[in-house]
Amino acid sequence: MTRKIDIMLFDPAGNFTIFVLTPTPVSDYQEVANKVLEIDFKARYGTSFEQGVDLEEIKGEQVAFVLEEPRDGYPAMNMCGLEFCGNASRSFAYLVAARNQNADADPQIQEVKVSVSGCDYPLTTFVDIEHNRSKIQMPTPGGHKVFTAEELGLAEEFPDAGDGILVDMDGISHLVLKDIPATPERFEQLKEFLYTKVDSTFPAIGVMFYDTKKDFLTPVVYVKDVDTTYFEGSCASGTTSTSYVMALDLPDGTHEMTFRQPAGTLYTEVIKDSGKLIEIRLDGVVEMTDVFTVEV
Repeated sequence: MTRKIDIMLFDPAGNFTIFVLTPTPVSDYQEVANKVLEIDFKARYGTSFEQGVDLEEIKGEQVAFVLEEPRDGYPAMNMCGLEFCGNASRSFAYLVAARNQNADADPQIQEVKVSVSGCDYPLTTFVDIEHNRSKIQMPTPGGHKVFTAEELGLAEEFPDAGDGILVDMDGISHLVLKDIPATPERFEQLKEFLYTKVDSTFPAIGVMFYDTKKDFLTPVVYVKDVDTTYFEGSCASGTTSTSYVMALDLPDGTHEMTFRQPAGTLYTEVIKDSGKLIEIRLDGVVEMTDVFTVEV
């Protein structure tokens, strides 16, 4: 039996995210997500984005579900696998701000707090509707572990490879590697290492392949509950993790970083004090389509 649901497509720096606006039970998340991820928005609706990348087809990379009721007093959404996603969180805050445009709020910059899956406290976001920007206070990484190239199985192929650093984020952990090319086979090898040698219960993991010479980040993410792997257009939590790693040896102060990625660019502000990382803010363009009604 099919039913009609309302959805929107968001482009937060190329990390195309489908938002399901119709209330949906958690038990139906995966089934609905599988169906809406098959939609080619450009072919079916002629959808394009003013500032987005020029693609022959536009399909969602991930699915988020808007909750009907607030959670802890704040507008709320869940990712399909109940993981955390910074780009989806930025997009959700942008949606909340867009809906508030007629309210008594600053028409240029709105401070929006949202409750999102994979994070147990509300996140503060600053949304500039006029310039299609959304800057979010990212969850502070919970720490990191260092693995040698030998432990990761990379030393033989890359004798000069440095350590990989696994950064613990809320709901996802990212392995940050410098100057190691991204391939599906290499990701699968590293995924197996993380799940068999580190923690078999990771809800989601990512490998951030950072080319320091080209200043280019290739994010690859696996979500266990829905058993999906994506070479993402951009990744907010992975960008945050990479910023964290790059800031480990930096002095106190505010450090601005730029990360070009396959389908967009994300910007971070890293604040350090007394040798400790205090806050990471992530910024970038967000664009959204109109509402579509589809059958699933």
